[in-house]
Amino acid sequence: MAFLDEFSNPQLPRVIKTLIYTGLRVGELTALHWEEVDLDKAMITVKYNLYRLDGEYQLSTPKTKSSARVIALPPQLVEILREQKAWQDERRKVAGTRWIERGAVFTGSYGEYMSKNYINLQFKQLLAKHNFPDIHIHDLRHANASLLINMGVPVKVISEHLGHRDTRTTETIYAHVYAETMVQASNTIREALATVEP
Repeated sequence: MAFLDEFSNPQLPRVIKTLIYTGLRVGELTALHWEEVDLDKAMITVKYNLYRLDGEYQLSTPKTKSSARVIALPPQLVEILREQKAWQDERRKVAGTRWIERGAVFTGSYGEYMSKNYINLQFKQLLAKHNFPDIHIHDLRHANASLLINMGVPVKVISEHLGHRDTRTTETIYAHVYAETMVQASNTIREALATVEP
């Protein structure tokens, strides 16, 4: 993913990687505060969703009750978030009195919340530059789910990880991925048996 380093904003590679590793909704990511991040225990608590109303940022509770959840972080992401914290601490010093302290993990230039539209626009511009398929930033959440499904993670765990209301939601949204995985499983069994049959 070296091409991510082409972003002019050094936070954006970390934003993209965090979305891929966690499967967070973009509004959940932009609403994430450092007080909800425990790097020593390698977990984050999803408590809020960020949206704009009449030009002002507003925090709401997540999409559903089950969307409020705890997500375990792999070591790679812990390191990425430590880098983000160090970068932000330095940026806060440079900005001085212009810094608006929201406590957010990812911010605008002067501490305010980062816009979902800004993230998506920058992401799409980078994809277009490299002739990659034109996807939306939300598709990274689907990529996270697809990877978990293909790795054989139980649907209940995936459902809780994504903050879905129940497993039926997960199974409905990702029915095509489950179908492909079932074909792969069938083919694997067929190939395995073919090697032992006389």
